[in-house]
Amino acid sequence: MLEDATEEDAQPPYAEPIRLIGGINFTTWPDLKWSRGNSHLALLQSKFAEWHSSAPVSVDGVLREDLLGIDLVARVPRGIPKHEWSLDLGDALHNLRSAFDAMAWGMAHFNDTEPARPRSVSFPICTEQKQWEKALNDWVGDIRPEFQERLRIMQPFTYMPSGSVSVLSMLHDLDIQDKHRDNLTVSADLQAMDVSGSFQYEDPDTSAVPRVEMASNIKFGDGVVLGTIHTGAPIRMSGQLILRPAMKVQLTYRDTTYDVMPMLQQFVTETRRYLDILLSGLASPNEPAEADWSPMEAVRR
Repeated sequence: MLEDATEEDAQPPYAEPIRLIGGINFTTWPDLKWSRGNSHLALLQSKFAEWHSSAPVSVDGVLREDLLGIDLVARVPRGIPKHEWSLDLGDALHNLRSAFDAMAWGMAHFNDTEPARPRSVSFPICTEQKQWEKALNDWVGDIRPEFQERLRIMQPFTYMPSGSVSVLSMLHDLDIQDKHRDNLTVSADLQAMDVSGSFQYEDPDTSAVPRVEMASNIKFGDGVVLGTIHTGAPIRMSGQLILRPAMKVQLTYRDTTYDVMPMLQQFVTETRRYLDILLSGLASPNEPAEADWSPMEAVRR
């Protein structure tokens, strides 16, 4: 007499995920595209570091004619190669984004399969359920269910609140935006500036308190007034005031300004993690669950 099967015995055995290995059973193009994007990002970071260390960028304190303040004037005698940096950034973003399209193409052609609609094959980035349903209808529904699930869990609508910024959606949008314009700005970080001892009040008994007013919506460049130290009473300069500011490359996306260098590092880290999961599959039931997908947490202003 057969014993009743336990609930555990009745469950189907766990199937090992299909591992996609470039050059063995899968295209190498996703890894090559990601590596090229990473190289462009490293190049951009090194170019900025070289410029920042070699260009004599400074901020001069210039006494105002009314003697009631000091204008902070940018000095950039060599200029800022923003256009060159923007080209490097665009190349990096395009290659990182293309790595995911190459992944989709490889999945659609796995085991020499010919997709029914090859022109529709691209990596979907869906912020809404209806976009995912369209991707299923276009081509995703034709591939192996295991690959469909790997693509589905990457979609921002499955893990991000509506209107939030995800790494993949931001990468996709910036890749498109790059085709139309230079999107980088450069700013000087003057938050920690020390101007003590740089001026004296004409009346040593004054009770005025200096305040700093920084300009907004300006383009950093040689001769631009970045802000003013309002002293509240007439002053005289104690000597030449020259500040050596920390420089930042920034980018505005959806009305939020991001510091580019930490943003790039997050792009590199997260896209590599996403690609590895797409290649290797989901964790088995006996392994710890994969960490939550990341929102775009790079430094913002």
